[in-house]
Amino acid sequence: MEIKELEKAGLTKNQSLVYLSLLKRGSTGTQNIIKDSGLHRSRVYDSLEILIKMGLVSYVIKGFKKYFQASSPENLLKDIDEKRMVIENLLPKLKQLENTEKEEINASIYKGKEGLKTIHLEMLKENGDIYVLNAKGLIFEELPYFIPNFEKERIKKRIKFICLFDNENIKNKLIKKPLFKGKVLPKDIVSNSVVNIFGNKVAIVLWKEKYPTGFMINNKEIADSFRKWFKLIYKFSK
Repeated sequence: MEIKELEKAGLTKNQSLVYLSLLKRGSTGTQNIIKDSGLHRSRVYDSLEILIKMGLVSYVIKGFKKYFQASSPENLLKDIDEKRMVIENLLPKLKQLENTEKEEINASIYKGKEGLKTIHLEMLKENGDIYVLNAKGLIFEELPYFIPNFEKERIKKRIKFICLFDNENIKNKLIKKPLFKGKVLPKDIVSNSVVNIFGNKVAIVLWKEKYPTGFMINNKEIADSFRKWFKLIYKFSK
């Protein structure tokens, strides 16, 4: 599990294996790292070289032999913090270059899990109640690392989820979460798509494909219409 999570943090699989070996052993030579990781000697040395450059590994020489040790896991955040500082300093210059006369975009298509993250960040920006038609709760399974932060911010902003669930089991599971309420749709109108209505936007997500696809419309009139339809269906649902 730690290897996959470290890969998401920016390390390769080999670098993750080497780093975890050093975390567990403390100061040690390459033979123990090779034994722990199961990697060829050359791949261990390559990974060590990069980890040293990243500030995640250091070494001392004792008796003409190198002993490596992992630095604090908190150093994993250093690279992220440095990138954030560079981007924050660069943003004002980039905003000046941005063409203010560009054509307004009223619709966008998003693919995969990163697209789902973008849609949910837009929900937080709109800062209003979110109406979900045919709610399935799949987002909690598909984005286990993103959703906790999203939920924390949603609850902080007092944003409600008002849902029409596609079955009773999902309703019973999600209704326990803060600022959630909802009813269950009739079985004959359940589908593979989920409609999210928030602020001036409507995001339709299709879950049938291996990688979910989202289509988001940014138009107040359309969003208001979907909200009216949602409330009408909600009124007659159980």
